[in-house]
Amino acid sequence: MKRKRWSSLALVAFLGTGCFHQIVQTGQAAGPTVIDKQWDPGWLWGLIANDEVDVRKECPMGVATVETEMSFVNGLASFVTLGIFTPQHVKVTCASRSASLPAGMRQLTIPVGATKEAELAIVRQAIQESAETHAPVALRF
Repeated sequence: MKRKRWSSLALVAFLGTGCFHQIVQTGQAAGPTVIDKQWDPGWLWGLIANDEVDVRKECPMGVATVETEMSFVNGLASFVTLGIFTPQHVKVTCASRSASLPAGMRQLTIPVGATKEAELAIVRQAIQESAETHAPVALRF
């Protein structure tokens, strides 16, 4: 009788740790650099978003692939905490090269440590230049 109870509880625990796997490919060629974050913390059943993973320093040429999943261990942690702590596994593969811009296209770069005001000023500058020249202006983050 005791064995039935434990096996039922184990089955509920296993089924309650729903796993998912999502892959986003940007179309760029993958490079050798991979950022692997096993525990990207989220809270309250995903109502509070997971931490932002900033890979601009590690991936200067951009990102080729982003993989997110809730592994079995992540799901188990979520189950044990009753969904209060809901971690995810995030794996980012850097691109080997950036996409090429059309010849003569103007490019503005937003620095990594820029404040929101500085970012907004650069975006406004890009909009103004594009309106004046009637040509696209690329923003690089």
